[in-house]
Formats: sequence, structure tokens, C-alpha cells
Amino acid sequence: MTGRLGWAGPRPWLVAFALLGLPLCLALALIVPFGEVADESAHMLRAVALLDGQVVGHRETVTYSDGVARPAAGVTLDPAWEVLSRGRPPAPHANPVPEPMPAPGAPAFLPLYTIGTYFPGFYVPAALGIGAGQVLGLDHAGAAVLGRLANAAAYGALALLALALARRSRALLFGVLVLPMSLSLAASFNQDALMIAACALAAALLTGDAAWRRPLAASLIALVVLAKPPYAAIAAMLLVPLPPRFWGSPVFWRRVGVAVLVVLPGALWILYTTTSVATPVPRLAYEAGPLWTGPRPAQFLGTDTRAQAQVLLSDPALLLSLPANCLFGLKRALLLAAGAVGIFGWLDKPLPVPVYAAWAAGAVGLALLVGPTVRSRRMDLALLAFAALLTAWLVALSQYLSWTDVGEVRIYGPQGRYFLPLIPMLALAFERRPADGLAPRTRWAFALVAAIAVLDLAVVPLAASRMY
Repeated sequence: MTGRLGWAGPRPWLVAFALLGLPLCLALALIVPFGEVADESAHMLRAVALLDGQVVGHRETVTYSDGVARPAAGVTLDPAWEVLSRGRPPAPHANPVPEPMPAPGAPAFLPLYTIGTYFPGFYVPAALGIGAGQVLGLDHAGAAVLGRLANAAAYGALALLALALARRSRALLFGVLVLPMSLSLAASFNQDALMIAACALAAALLTGDAAWRRPLAASLIALVVLAKPPYAAIAAMLLVPLPPRFWGSPVFWRRVGVAVLVVLPGALWILYTTTSVATPVPRLAYEAGPLWTGPRPAQFLGTDTRAQAQVLLSDPALLLSLPANCLFGLKRALLLAAGAVGIFGWLDKPLPVPVYAAWAAGAVGLALLVGPTVRSRRMDLALLAFAALLTAWLVALSQYLSWTDVGEVRIYGPQGRYFLPLIPMLALAFERRPADGLAPRTRWAFALVAAIAVLDLAVVPLAASRMY
């Protein structure tokens, strides 16, 4: 048998994350320019606005570079923050931008669109970091660096707690937490990193039996669903392990009630923001795509959720075919997998090929090494796999409704990073076999994922330096 502080215990994983994951996160926070992480510009402005007391965005009418006035969801800040957060200059030839751009020095309305509607919970660490920088008298750039470091510190704390509290599946949790994409997000203002870490911690808590664990896991899941309501199905974590003949078990139905309560705040939040805050994303004038069944000509000046819903309802088969083509077509699936490992910049700066090859080989190797040490609970696995697929489907549909041009035959926007929060919950479908004779496999599994993390620590900062 392996002891708690041996290879089956948390110590090696905590040390590996502290020595390999956190230094890479710190390096990326200092190397990567502001705005060169996915959607970081808007996320930074949300953190600054939260520090200013703006809990959520609000609507104002803005005149754009194409001469059209449109409603937009955003925040009111000194535009100097927007200039700092902008990784690249505006491109009015591709998408309309406010015109004239507000000048730094006085508060002005800054459109954020969908990001202006997000629940503020995961922006708190970055906002506190910026606030600390301001108290210290730092300029905007210095305060923003502290904001990034505060987000990274919060991510590291949640990740270390997850690895410490997990009773099994640490290799899976460690792998998700040290992915270059996860660490890149953690080293920025993007809230997705803390969502990933919160899901890992929730899964870790649910691997134990102590009474205090389940309420804490439920709170973390509720926070994730508040941040992005399409992730509501991850509340299925709270239903496992399924009792025998679960449909007649009072324990199961109590858990269902808890899961409903966990999801309810997110449902209320999206109802509020949809009716009070959300606005279309502006586009240059375009004719509706081939799936549009309404009258033509049909010219749109932005996204249109109601029109997209009309497209889907006119042919309900699209509810399945559009997400399936987006998620499971071979070329698209490979791009999503690469994005989950890490594509930096605006999805235009891939990592070196050996990084992707190492993670692909590591996933296969880990399955071969760990497979004999665990056994699946089939009903739990079926439930959690269905919840993961349902979440992926909801994420894809939300992108079609809120981000894709009306009537298009493909969904704009889904990225591999969106699916990283789904991986930790699959750990709950497996339980450890008796440990006799299996310790060597555990040691090799640790050695494998640690070796990949070493490779990343050596290669990714150099690659990022060359990118920028």
C-alpha cells in the first residue's frame, strides 16, 4: 500500500505544480503583451470597472465607423485603460469601431458587448491587484501587471487546493491545470482560468466523503454557472456517485434539488442581463446567410439572437447538425484540441509542434498507465459524459445565437479553451483499485506528466518571447 505522503498522496503533485506550473504562469504574465490573450482587453476593462463599483455593464448608444448608431453593452472608464489593454490597433475595415475613439484623460463609455454581461465574481482577484497597484502609486501599466499577477495567484491557490484535497485522479487534474492554455489564461485578465481551477477544485472536493466537501463544491459550481450559464450541466457532478436504483433513492432526489438550486442563480442572472444589459455585436452591413428563411433582401448590422432563433426553429434539425459539425468534424476537432493545449494571441500564434505532440502522446500514455489502476462506475461515467456533451452543445448554440452572423451555415467562435472546465468532472466517474502492485504505475504516471510540464517550462516562454 502507498502512504498518504507517498506517490498516491498529494505532495509530489503539489511540488511539481509549484516548481513547474507556477513559474511558467509567472513567465507568461510578464512576457505576453496586454491584449494578446483571448479577449483580454475586455476582461481587463471589466476588472477595472469592478474596482470602480461597476458590477455589470450598461447600455449606451454609440456611433460607429460605418456611420451607424447602435446600442452597446459596456462600462464607463478612462480610455487610457482601453489603449493599454488593446493588443492590436482597431480594424474598422473588418468590424465597426466607435468613432471617434474616446480620448484618454476623462471617463468615457467603452463597449464590451457580451463580456459586459458576465457575472463579476471571477474578476475580483484581478481588480484587487489593480487596486493594490493604484495604492502603491503605480501607473496604469504597473497596476495592470499586478492585476495579472493577482489572477495568477488566485489560480495557483485554487489549483494547489484541488491537488491537495483530491483523493484520486490527481494526474488528470494536474494535466488540466498545467496545460499551456490554462496557464496562459491564468496569466491574464481572462476569467476562464479561474473557471477551470474552480471546476478542478469542485471535482477534487467531491472525491472525498467529508460532509463539508459537498457544500463547498456546490458553491464553486454555482459560481461557474453564474459566470457562464451554458455550463449549467456541470452541476451533474453533484449527483454522483449514483446510489443503487437511484431513481427511487431519497439521497439522489435531494442531490437533484441541490443541483437545481445551484443552477438557479445563473438562470436568473442570464435572464436579467439578456433583458437589461445585452446588445448585439456590431458587424459591417451583411446579407443574411443561406439558412435564413425570412424575406429577402435581409440586411443586418450585427448579430441578432432573435433572428438566429428563428433560423433554428425553422429547421429543428439544425439544433443538432450545426453543433455536431462545429465540434466533431475532423478538421474542426483537431483545431479545438490544439486550442485546448494552447494557441496564443488571437488564435494566430501556435506553439511549437513538439508541445502538441508531447501532450497528445502524454494523454495516450497516461490512459495506458492509469487505466489498470482505476475502474469506472458505468452509470456515473454515462451521466458525466452526457453532461459534458450537453455543455459542449449549449456552448456551441450560445455562440451561434450571440456571436454568429444571421443564417450562417457554421458556428463562429467556439475554441478549445471553452471545454477545459469539463474535463475535471470526468475524474468522478472512476475509483481507485486496491493499491497493491500498482504503485509503480502511479510513479510512472507522475513522471510522465511532470516531464511534459518540464518541456513546457523550457519551450513555451522561449516561444512566447519570439512571438512578441
